[in-house]
Amino acid sequence: MSEMTDSNPPQGLGEEEGPDLATRLSDMSPERLAEEVISVWEEVLRVEGELATARQRGRALEMELDARESSGSNRARVAELEEALRVADSRISQMEALLENERVRRADIEVGGERGRLVELQDENARLLRSEEEHVMLILDMEAQLERLVDEVENLRRGSSQ
Repeated sequence: MSEMTDSNPPQGLGEEEGPDLATRLSDMSPERLAEEVISVWEEVLRVEGELATARQRGRALEMELDARESSGSNRARVAELEEALRVADSRISQMEALLENERVRRADIEVGGERGRLVELQDENARLLRSEEEHVMLILDMEAQLERLVDEVENLRRGSSQ
């Protein structure tokens, strides 16, 4: 998998790394950033699939529990199914939180990537302006030297013709 998704902190710590994440993303090439977005999107799809599976299991357990209760099954089995349902509900909540965290993180990546590109373009613009200024100064200096050389040549020509 990608280096960014492999190095993610455990859930709940993502908000603390905001500036570091923005810095890392601004240093990424557009191709690398696209790969990361695709990777996160695939992870979201996987998590959504797991969430759907967990919900189906929960519904199946509820149906099984209802069937057992209506047939007068023993209390131990009912308690076991209730515990399984509680665990499934807990897992569903956990998966929903994970999915929401992934959505927020993906949105942050997209926004951070745009900001990073803007900063990159502003830096490039400043560099080009400095370079242009240096070139203008160099041209002006060369023009002054050419004028001085032309004057020298004319003075030498006048001196040799007299």
